[in-house]
Amino acid sequence: MGTSAAAALPAHVVRITPTAYGIELYFPPLRTPAVAGATAAFGVLCIVPSLIATAAFIPADRSDASGILSFVLLVAFSLPFLAFGAVFVAMAAYMLANSLTVKVSASAISTTRYVFGFGLSHREIKRAEIAAIEPEISAKYQSLFDPEPCYRLIARTHTSSPASPARRVVVAESLKGEPAMQQVKGVILAHAGLTETAS
Repeated sequence: MGTSAAAALPAHVVRITPTAYGIELYFPPLRTPAVAGATAAFGVLCIVPSLIATAAFIPADRSDASGILSFVLLVAFSLPFLAFGAVFVAMAAYMLANSLTVKVSASAISTTRYVFGFGLSHREIKRAEIAAIEPEISAKYQSLFDPEPCYRLIARTHTSSPASPARRVVVAESLKGEPAMQQVKGVILAHAGLTETAS
């Protein structure tokens, strides 16, 4: 399956470019704004009420024992919600800012993750090491309001021994629906020299 099969894939999710060595798949930032927005909104809904409650109910006089106890209890109940909300806001920022570049050739598949344009991680699997290209439904990019699943593809290596478990590398993500997942999987299999049964 070549680039013509991938032409129908939305450019805001994945861009597929032929290269001298094979093919490059680019998953740009801002590819899942709705999911990231919902995640951020949930985080803000945790943060804002906690801040309002903290500001409204902090006792004016914390010099006596009851004032100190009230302050400590308020902080103890507020901080977990603030931390929980901050984690969700950070997740949303990461979902919006990260990109993934996947280079596929007949000898290897390499991936580089970028956040705000800075390389965060680089991984590579040699062609001979690949046991399978497997789809997974990604909970991180799944919208609660959309019944259609969002897939990612995982390149899994052979398990050489119990002490050396299989490595797993994300080679595609944010693929909405099985047809899109199958298209991208076909492109990767073709340019890596793999077959559906052999992979």
